Amino acid sequence: MSKITIGIDPGKSGGICIYDGKKMRNVQACPGDPREMANSLREIIRDFDIETLGKDSVQVIIEHVHAFPMDGRSSVFKFGTNYGMWLGICASYDLDVTTVPPQVWMKKYGELPKEKQERKRYLKMLALGYFQDLKVTLKTADAILIAKYGFEELGRD
Repeated sequence: MSKITIGIDPGKSGGICIYDGKKMRNVQACPGDPREMANSLREIIRDFDIETLGKDSVQVIIEHVHAFPMDGRSSVFKFGTNYGMWLGICASYDLDVTTVPPQVWMKKYGELPKEKQERKRYLKMLALGYFQDLKVTLKTADAILIAKYGFEELGRD
């Protein structure tokens, strides 16, 4: 394995996973607190022996989040907090992070429904189509597609 991509949807109902170009692994919903978030990344680093692979063999792609006018202040704050925690946790492991706006990574997957819930269900079906052996949920679908996007579009050789 020469390269892996860690995909992170930083929302409270987001997810994290790893893609090596063939198989999606360690797919999980976003942990509930900073310690669990750090532990999940520590597990990935240990399981994939990233220190031996070398930092240049790992890319982390995180959805670059922002607030919408209709979002409540409390939910925006929580969303931004999770995003910042993921950036800090990745930095503590000296992993380079690329942030990608949702419009950019979603464009790879064609025309998507405008309504959020319909779009989320559609993205889940897309992820299932690419990775039929996975248990894809609404929480993990975006992370899966972000990792696939990152590996294929932003991959380093």
